[in-house]
Amino acid sequence: MTPDMQLALPARAENIAIVRHAFGALGEAYELDDQTLSDIRLAITEACTNVVVHAYPDGSEGPMEVQATLLGEELTVVVRDQGAGIGPRADSPGLGLGLPLIASLAENVQLGRDAEEHTEVRMTFSLFDAPHLYDGDSGGSSAAADHSMPPS
Repeated sequence: MTPDMQLALPARAENIAIVRHAFGALGEAYELDDQTLSDIRLAITEACTNVVVHAYPDGSEGPMEVQATLLGEELTVVVRDQGAGIGPRADSPGLGLGLPLIASLAENVQLGRDAEEHTEVRMTFSLFDAPHLYDGDSGGSSAAADHSMPPS
C-alpha cells in the first residue's frame, strides 16, 4: 500500500519539528479533533526523538523515515531508521519514558524490523471517537502491557 505521506530526513533534532509540522497539516486536512491530533503528534515526536538520540551511536548521522497511511478511520504511522535496533543501553536504568508514552497514546504499537532489517516503530491511531487519557479511560492501548518492564 502506498503511504499517504512519506518523509525521509537526516536524523537530527531540528527535523523533528518538520515532522510535527507535517502531521499538523495532515490533521487539518483530515479535520481531526485537537486532542487526537495532539496525541498523534506527541507519539510521533517521541518516536522521532528516539531515532535522533539512540539510533546512531557516537554522533554519527543516518536517515529517519516517517510514513503515514490512512485506512478507514485508522492512521498507521511508521518511524524507521537504519540504526542498531531497540534494546537496553548500558547507561540507562530501564526502558525509559518514550516507548511507554507512545504505547499510552496509540491504539497499537509494534516494535521490530522491516524487510530490509531497518528498525521501525509502527503506531496505529483511531481517528474518530478515540478514547483519550483525559476521558478517564486507560488510553485504549493494547501495547502498554507488551512493552512494560518486568518486575524487579
